[in-house]
Amino acid sequence: MSNFVLLSISGRDRPGIVRDVAEALLGMQANIEDSSMTALRGRFTMMLIVELPEEGGLAGLRAALADLEQRTGLTLQSQPLSDEEVAAQAPTPDCVVTVSGADKPGIVHAVTECLAAESISIVDLSTRTMEAEGGEMYMMALEVRAGEQIEALSAKLGDISRRIHVDIEVHKLETNII
Repeated sequence: MSNFVLLSISGRDRPGIVRDVAEALLGMQANIEDSSMTALRGRFTMMLIVELPEEGGLAGLRAALADLEQRTGLTLQSQPLSDEEVAAQAPTPDCVVTVSGADKPGIVHAVTECLAAESISIVDLSTRTMEAEGGEMYMMALEVRAGEQIEALSAKLGDISRRIHVDIEVHKLETNII
């Protein structure tokens, strides 16, 4: 069994959350391997893949997390990873899909339904709404692995763009930029 754990952490956004989490992990000699963090409407959330030290392991982590929760009011969850999960690598994105238009239900579903139907993996997805002239503007950016399907994907997303009345663009990533 591996010594890797997935941590999910969230709480009211404030300066110092990343420092507090990193300090708790450093105190037990755990190593942050992968992470994703963002602020969403006054809430901060992070997911981390952490390698635990042999000594202390999961029990030590749970004790450190209980103390961190008590001190900071953060909500923390831990989930041990299997050896297979640790060995798995996320696909490398080769293009970015951007979506913008008037905010309305169904945008995420329409775009991701197209990607799933084409067996295209989403590596990262981010959405945001903001005030604009005439109402709320919706923006979404997806990093995807499309492989040889980039041209076909662009055409299919063009059909969706016209159907749901949003702008959708597909931008190929150059490997020297990633």
